[in-house]
Amino acid sequence: MSTWKVWDKEQTYGDLFFKRATGELPEMESSKALAKVIEPYLEEGDKIGDIGCGGGHYLRSLDNKVTKKFHYVGVDQTAYYIQKANEAFSIPENKNELRMSTSFVKGDIFSIPLDDESVDVAICNNVLLHLPSVEKPLSELIRIAKKTVIIRALIGDHTLRLKQVHKPEEFDKNGEPLNFHFHNIYSKAYIESILVKNGIQKFHFFEDKDFRSDAFNTNENYIDERPDNLTVVLNGMQVNTYLIQPWSFLVIEKF
Repeated sequence: MSTWKVWDKEQTYGDLFFKRATGELPEMESSKALAKVIEPYLEEGDKIGDIGCGGGHYLRSLDNKVTKKFHYVGVDQTAYYIQKANEAFSIPENKNELRMSTSFVKGDIFSIPLDDESVDVAICNNVLLHLPSVEKPLSELIRIAKKTVIIRALIGDHTLRLKQVHKPEEFDKNGEPLNFHFHNIYSKAYIESILVKNGIQKFHFFEDKDFRSDAFNTNENYIDERPDNLTVVLNGMQVNTYLIQPWSFLVIEKF
C-alpha cells in the first residue's frame, strides 16, 4: 500500500527534533526565521498554536526570540514527536518565565483538534509541502486562528506536485511509489484562490532569505553524519536533491 506518512514509520526525525528542542543540536535556520517573523504580530498574553510542531524544536526558537508573555499549544500527527516534545519541555533547563502555559496534542492538520479562534496566532512551518493537498489544511489554520496565521512553505509562480521516493525504491503495478514523501511547490495564485474562498482579504507573501548558508553544509546539525539528500545552499538558494526551493512566508491577517 502506498503511503506518504513516512514519518510514522521511524523515529530518527523525532530524536533529531528532541536534540534541537533541548539545545543539544543547533536551532534550525527556518525555526529562527519564523520566531523573528511572529514577534511583531504578538501581543502580551497571546496564545500561539504551532501546527506541525514536531518534537517541540520550533518552541525553543520562540523561547529564545519572543519578548512578550505567551501561551503555547503544539499539534502534530506523529505520536512519537508529541512524546519527545513533552520530554523536552519537562526538563527544568527548558523552562521559560515568559511562556505562561505549554501543551502538546496529537492531531491531524486536516482536522485540527482545537476550537474555532482558540489561538491568537497559528504558525505552520515546513509542513504544507509534505501534504497531498493544502486546501483543507489552510482552511483549518484560518479557522483556529483569532488574529493571524503565519506559514512557511514552498511558494512560487508555478505549482509542482512532487514525490520523493524512499529506499528501498519500490513501486506498485501502476508505477506509484510505495514509500515516499511529498515535496510540493504551490503557486501564489493557487494559494490566493483558497484564501479568497475562506473570506480572507488581507495577506502577503515574502521570500525567506533569513538564513546562514554555512548552517546547511555541515554535520553539526545532525545526530550522526549528515544525510546526502538534505538541503544545501548554492549561490544563495536552498537546494534539495535536484530542486531549487522557493521558501516563502505567508502572513494572513483576519481583521
